[in-house]
Amino acid sequence: MDSEEPTTSPSGPDEPQSRPAESPRAEGGGRRPKGCFKLAVLALIALLFFAGLLALGILPRIKRQKKIMDASQAIKESVPTVDVITAEYAPATSELSLPGNIEAIQTTPVSARTNGYLCRWYADIGDRVKAGQLLAEIDTPEVDQQLQQTRANLAQAHANLGQTEANLRQAITNMQYTRVTYERWRYLASQHVVSDQDRDQTWEAYNAAIATVDAMRANVNVAKAAIAANEANVRQLMALQGFKRIYAPFAGIISARNVEVGSLINAGGGSNVVAPAGGGSNVSASAGGPYGSISTGATPAGVTIPGSGGAQISPGVPSAGGGLFQIARIDTLRIYINVPQTFSSSIKPGRKVEINVREFPEDKFTGRVSRTTSALDPASRTLLVEVRTANPNYKLLPGMYATVNIEVAFAEPPIRIPATALVIRADGPQVVTVTKNQKAHFQKVVIGRDYGNELDISSGIEPGATLVVNVTDALHDGVSVRPRPSQTGDQMIIQQQGRQPQKAQGQKKSGSKQDGNNVKGRRAFNGGVRRGVSAKPGHKTTNPGSGFK
Repeated sequence: MDSEEPTTSPSGPDEPQSRPAESPRAEGGGRRPKGCFKLAVLALIALLFFAGLLALGILPRIKRQKKIMDASQAIKESVPTVDVITAEYAPATSELSLPGNIEAIQTTPVSARTNGYLCRWYADIGDRVKAGQLLAEIDTPEVDQQLQQTRANLAQAHANLGQTEANLRQAITNMQYTRVTYERWRYLASQHVVSDQDRDQTWEAYNAAIATVDAMRANVNVAKAAIAANEANVRQLMALQGFKRIYAPFAGIISARNVEVGSLINAGGGSNVVAPAGGGSNVSASAGGPYGSISTGATPAGVTIPGSGGAQISPGVPSAGGGLFQIARIDTLRIYINVPQTFSSSIKPGRKVEINVREFPEDKFTGRVSRTTSALDPASRTLLVEVRTANPNYKLLPGMYATVNIEVAFAEPPIRIPATALVIRADGPQVVTVTKNQKAHFQKVVIGRDYGNELDISSGIEPGATLVVNVTDALHDGVSVRPRPSQTGDQMIIQQQGRQPQKAQGQKKSGSKQDGNNVKGRRAFNGGVRRGVSAKPGHKTTNPGSGFK
């Protein structure tokens, strides 16, 4: 097969030669630029797609950030609105609540005045006794023997007196005889019958008889004095023997028994043997029967410090100061309270007070100020006050904790503010006042008393000052504010109740969720506004009156 060779047409020298036919390689080289263009288009499309996605994710964030910045700047540049109140003086009188311990009006240990052994006892703890009632008997063998000996000495003294009186009578008779003899011898001497010497001897005998009579009379006086001494000894021992019976010094209740049968009793004290508490008497019970025990034991004997109370110990255990029994009079009770110096001038004897005991929340006990020390304690700067209250039913018991409420007057009424107006910071308590140019100013104050939801301010602000309540952290010193009178809790409740019927028109049933939210909101508001932010739940102020608007 013959191959075709290319033929060329004849041409002239001036004619250009025809271009050779393109080979397949040349054709392939012509299609490559077209593929690169497609790839570039696809890459551009992908780049635009990813740029769009990136713009969709970043632009909203940028817009939100700008809005936040604008809002923050607007807040900084805007003037905040604050709720304010006007500071005013507290009420002239206030109810002061002070704690105290209830004590018996009279408490004493009953001690023995003689030595011996306890023979029997007739009263136990909780028994009500009368004045002069027999409590116990002591066996005193030593005193009995001493009494018998002293009575024998008394009888001997009486016998000596009789003998001395007989000697006196004999001496008087002898004196009379010598006097008669002297008179005879004097007459005879005057008649010169006897000598003067014999007369002088009878005179001396007469003088000796007179001296003997005087000595006998002195002996009689000595015998009488011995009788008196022996009689005094007898009376003393009889008195000591009478102390073998222990009687109640006053009417009351036995609060402790520190002895048992057979215990050794020392004069001026109790038993030196710890005796267990016994139930019931070993003889017939005392009149009056058992009553509620007022305490679990005896208080230490010694000087009673007013208001300090007495340490109670277990029944049957001897107290530190001795004593066979402890007796307390509880028909009238006393309470010692310490009144601060601020209110000491308003406490006067006879002032009526109210006594509250936690165990009897429904009962209100009343009493009166009995006396005061009329001097302040230099350590605590308080006035010790004694309050007495009647206890005819023995409902109150010594040792109970009580709260005494007494109305007192302020010498200089302080400024009272709500607790929500107080700001506690590192440099002390402060309040925020609004100046005349409507700017906030942080002012340091000194707190006088804290009622929980209210505070008494001793110094730092003046009455009539405008105070900000519910201070936020965004409020700073010198910031311009827009004051708005703060509504009290009752005003806001009335306002909410006035709006409630309008909201209820669009409701289908009264028990909706919105009603429940309104009730919860009012309850939360009452607790928050009345107690204040810093008040503790359940805290009750002693003065419900408000000293602010």
